[in-house]
Amino acid sequence: MSDDRSRRQSAVIEEFVDALDVEDLILRYDVDFDAPMRQTTAIGLLRLAGAHTPDPSSGLPGLASRVGAHWCEIVQADVSYEPLTALRLIEASRPEAERLLEELSAPGRRPAGHDAFTAYAVARWYDGVGRVRYRLGSYTAARIAFETAVGVAEDHDVWWAWPDLISNHARAAFEERGQAARQGDVAGGRDFVTPMRRTRDSIVALASAKGVALEAAPTPSAPVRHREFLRGWSNALHNMATALRQDGLVEQSLRQSRASKAVSEGLGDVYRTAQSLLNEALCAPGDPTPLFETLRDLGTTEDGRTGAGWPRGRRIALQQLAARRGGARGLSDLARLLDELEQDASGAERRSGLDVDFYAYTLGLYSQTAARLPAESRPGDVVDRWLRMAQSVREAIALPVYKRTYSRHVRPVFLRAIGRLVTGCDHRQRSLERLLSLVEESSGRELLDMLASSAPPLFGPPAGMLPGAAAPASDGERGRRSALGPMDEAESAEAKGLLQEREEQYEQHFLRHPLSSATHDEDIAHQLVQYTLNNPGSCVVRYFRFGGPFDPRLDGEAPPEPDSLGIMVCKDGLLTLCGPVPYPEVAALAERVLADIHTRYVPQPDTCHQVWELLIAPFWPHAERGEALTHLTLVPTDDLFAIPLHVATAPGGIDPLAARVPLSHSVSVATFVSRGRHLLKKQLMEDDDDLAALMSTDEAATGGEIAVAGWPGDHVHVAGRIPPALEGLVAGAHPADWEGLAELVATEPEFFVYAGHGTYVEREGGFGDPLLYLGTTDRLTQYDLALRVSLPRNKLTVLGACLAGQGMRSDGGDVLGFMRSLIISGAGAIGVPLWSVADGAMVATVSTLLRESRQALDSSGTGVFDVVQTLHEHYRRAVRTYTRLESRIDQMPLALYL
Repeated sequence: MSDDRSRRQSAVIEEFVDALDVEDLILRYDVDFDAPMRQTTAIGLLRLAGAHTPDPSSGLPGLASRVGAHWCEIVQADVSYEPLTALRLIEASRPEAERLLEELSAPGRRPAGHDAFTAYAVARWYDGVGRVRYRLGSYTAARIAFETAVGVAEDHDVWWAWPDLISNHARAAFEERGQAARQGDVAGGRDFVTPMRRTRDSIVALASAKGVALEAAPTPSAPVRHREFLRGWSNALHNMATALRQDGLVEQSLRQSRASKAVSEGLGDVYRTAQSLLNEALCAPGDPTPLFETLRDLGTTEDGRTGAGWPRGRRIALQQLAARRGGARGLSDLARLLDELEQDASGAERRSGLDVDFYAYTLGLYSQTAARLPAESRPGDVVDRWLRMAQSVREAIALPVYKRTYSRHVRPVFLRAIGRLVTGCDHRQRSLERLLSLVEESSGRELLDMLASSAPPLFGPPAGMLPGAAAPASDGERGRRSALGPMDEAESAEAKGLLQEREEQYEQHFLRHPLSSATHDEDIAHQLVQYTLNNPGSCVVRYFRFGGPFDPRLDGEAPPEPDSLGIMVCKDGLLTLCGPVPYPEVAALAERVLADIHTRYVPQPDTCHQVWELLIAPFWPHAERGEALTHLTLVPTDDLFAIPLHVATAPGGIDPLAARVPLSHSVSVATFVSRGRHLLKKQLMEDDDDLAALMSTDEAATGGEIAVAGWPGDHVHVAGRIPPALEGLVAGAHPADWEGLAELVATEPEFFVYAGHGTYVEREGGFGDPLLYLGTTDRLTQYDLALRVSLPRNKLTVLGACLAGQGMRSDGGDVLGFMRSLIISGAGAIGVPLWSVADGAMVATVSTLLRESRQALDSSGTGVFDVVQTLHEHYRRAVRTYTRLESRIDQMPLALYL
């Protein structure tokens, strides 16, 4: 191109950009660009005009244009199923959107001119946020965002956008109620038809007031505001059709879908036309093939090229047509679609698992179609395809979605793949390494993701205080750190609501700041082998789950291995796979442990014998072979997190496991070896190490462990009641509240001790949340520890409260509870009790650990402290004075995790 021609072209572009009306483009984006799936054109123009670039001189109108431009891109990312991109766009524009909302909320503010555009941009931005939150399954956050959008539209007369906003709000509120109903908190939460009828009727009334003709077919020449109103009306009709179909009212649903489609076709709205076609196909009384073919071809040009359309709708059509075709051809078409999904899933934006429902459903159809073929014609890649899908979810993590999809779609795939390896294992080292690598790839990943990402910021105190008793239960055993008095029904309901708020704050942080997925280390098994070779006498036992109930989606016609617990032992560099344990027996044992704790406070001798027979005896001969056992590390899974393995006792014996051998636990092999937590066994002590103690104490939980620890007072910091022996001697004295906790955290203590009471609030699905009492006014949750506590230089943390170690298991195989939160916060070795511990035993155990760490110092003011060996030797001494096993168990209150 010649210089003159290049200059002329530049001048034309500059003239075009100067003439571009950014506000008008944003106001027309919904109907003229989003509806016909031409979002890229509009966004290209906005970027060319610099609408996204901050310009301090442009004032509030410039902010509104920037917020509006980001809304356009948020919508495109949502339609394209790229929610991680949408999340970044939301965070980039959040400060401006919130500032504009504050401006609009000023008393007496009534927008005109630029302010009317500002109100539109803000309402649409919050609507975009709600769409993304809804897509991610965070329905409460979605409902709140939609509520804000509706409020702005109502307060500032953005009437033409209101139908779309109120329809989205109704849908999110319905899903939120349904979520609560599934948790047993709300009765009758699944009625979607009634609220959608109310929404529809309110839109009809508004149309009459604004002169919008709902019955006439819309045309491109209609006013922009009327067309946007009608697009919202189409959305409301589609939601109504969905509600009716879910209620089994198929004929009514079809009528609503056809009405919605007529409006959408008049507007040239490809996206909503496709949605209506899909609902019609799902409701079709006869053969839906023609409807799926129409959906497939929507947006295809006359010469067969794929034009503007809804890609996901096209894929749904291809999926359904292939499944109905069946046979070898149908299987081939499904395979082609799966190949396309795998190729399309390249990169963090797509391989986020956020559309895993469609991927998994397609794989289920592939499995079922394959199973119906003759045996000799079936493909051999069904399990491998499932595994590739499961692995793709791990590429980029938005925490709430990951939790929602992992246990439902992903973990069952891993359990079957592990079961297949167990069944075909030839017990050669290479085969065992491959098996252990897959086990590690499938569990404990969420914690590794958090450790691989930057630590979250320290939040301030939560808005609401958790209720509960402030005195020991009347039936509690004297001198025991047991749960405080039970909550009444109202308190329990309030506690669940506030717990939900704190959990949502935790999840929303990781939704706004998605985690960097920690890369799975294929050599993890080899690293474990090397660890045991270089640490003679060390032995690591990895428990893992595999198999499961028959699922035709995953298994076709071949039943999987039964639900089982596997045990892998590594000692002296040699991996050994022990015989499987039926998992129902493990679950029953966990229930028995909890029953003991509820009725007798402590696991009973018969239970501890059963723990040994079921979980220790299968690997014990392998642990005792070769070098004398100097350090045994157990890595639990699922229900084993709630079972006190450290007090397992051989039948006929009275020596619990942790009194027989130096014992620690870890949450995964990867955490123990790759993340270096095995290095916490021995640590360098220094004479200026600080001890911080959070004391929520009374006569049942005295906190005496810090009083007799032998720690110099000028390095002791206490929040709460100071033991009499230390009054006037500690470096810092603070109240046992959020401010006091913040003061303790600010010292970056090498040793952190909580002394007080804990309790446990039952939640959905048999899970629960452990709580620690923060003085008498509030409770610490696992989410508070993750977001409000940082322990970057910590060497040892002890939670000296009953049940603090409970709540660690999850359906996805990840570790939860205080253990996960403390590891995220940077805690070193962690001691937690699993039952209502005796105060005297806790004082004796923790004070020994603290005292021995000081006695390790030499004349240089430094020394080496072995926490595993010290705890073992203390337990050996403590149990010698007792001849009855139940008394010995009670003297071993802590399970130690590295």
